Amino acid sequence: MQTPVDETSSECVGPREHGFLAQLRQLADWFAAAMFAGVFLIFNYKIFTRYFEHNEAVWADEILVILFIWIIFWAQAFVVRDREQITFDLVYRLLPARGQRVAAFARHLSIGGIFLWALPGSLGYIKFLWREHTPVLNLPLDWVYSCFGLFLIAVVVRSVVSVRYLLGSRWRTEI
Repeated sequence: MQTPVDETSSECVGPREHGFLAQLRQLADWFAAAMFAGVFLIFNYKIFTRYFEHNEAVWADEILVILFIWIIFWAQAFVVRDREQITFDLVYRLLPARGQRVAAFARHLSIGGIFLWALPGSLGYIKFLWREHTPVLNLPLDWVYSCFGLFLIAVVVRSVVSVRYLLGSRWRTEI
């Protein structure tokens, strides 16, 4: 099912994205774009210093790795919608609407449940990483990998919201 088009911005807007949620999504998009811009600038700086100044910017490698980690988990948690995911849906598309509802319910319940089950251990391990630091900039690893905790929490919340909508009367907007 296609998502309706917002008349004001020419972007696809999901069935639940209005007002404050749309502003939060826009802020998350800008943050991801800023991280990509940072990767571009730092990478070009590293190339310039290496080949033109014959100097190695060692800190740049570390920042680039951290930015890539953050970009992956941030975008997956807050930017990429469920409908934009790459899925193997050959069987799902053949199901009638009620079958798609059951399949979507089972998917959200299982993924959300697995991530919820993994959440305490993962957050505990991220908190444990405060004693480890990055080799060059000496940044605490709990800060570096905190984006993974945000990702886990976002997946659980999105799964709960999707299950709630699938159980409601407007469930067709969720499949």
